[in-house]
Amino acid sequence: MISFEGRLAFASDPTPNGVRILRFEPTGDPFPLHHAGQYALLEFPSFSPRPYSVANAANGHTLEFHVRSGHSGAGAYATSELKTGDVIPISGYGGGCLYQADCTHPLLLVAGGTGLAPLLAIMEQALIDAPERPVMIYHGGRSKSDLYAHQKLEELTHIFPSLSYSPVLSHDEEGGIAHGLVGDVALSQRDDFSMLRLYCSGPVEMMRHTQDLALSFGVHPDFIHSDLQEFPLPLPKEVPHER
Repeated sequence: MISFEGRLAFASDPTPNGVRILRFEPTGDPFPLHHAGQYALLEFPSFSPRPYSVANAANGHTLEFHVRSGHSGAGAYATSELKTGDVIPISGYGGGCLYQADCTHPLLLVAGGTGLAPLLAIMEQALIDAPERPVMIYHGGRSKSDLYAHQKLEELTHIFPSLSYSPVLSHDEEGGIAHGLVGDVALSQRDDFSMLRLYCSGPVEMMRHTQDLALSFGVHPDFIHSDLQEFPLPLPKEVPHER
């Protein structure tokens, strides 16, 4: 992997569910360009490098990451101690959930939790490349506080008529928000799977369930993208998934 440094230019306050949005700028030359859907390794002081998905399309000037807090470790440091102006080492890039720039098919983006991050990069790049192509994004969480990009995504649907956004809650029920597993809801609202390209990101079991369901509905395996290949079978329960 290539290595470079990033200076923290913006850090949001943590959301009610502990997600903090971090935007880094280069310390010198522009950032190496990533492929939408990839992750980078962030190395916070005193912690080993950890993978976080890049949440914006490549531009050389900004790398955005969505980090969920924890009781300890790198996530806790990034959401409570990291401050604007801090410089950290970054290594990039990896991952298999890659945006297919030459595809003209409608895109179905299914995210759970901070798995939304790489799909935002894919969404942004797709809207740049083909503003009129349908892009359907589903973001699932346990409660409404998990839908940390809810307002942003709703606003974007007013800017881009081809973009649709559907929040999904698996536990809490709220009027106007679909209830159930995010993959189930996303795929149950489709009636033509032959020309659909699916990108899925989030908790491993969510990705696995959504992929299996998509295959059963007739989505071609070559048109399903996730990072499932990076996780062994069976998945040890202690393996973290931060992207």
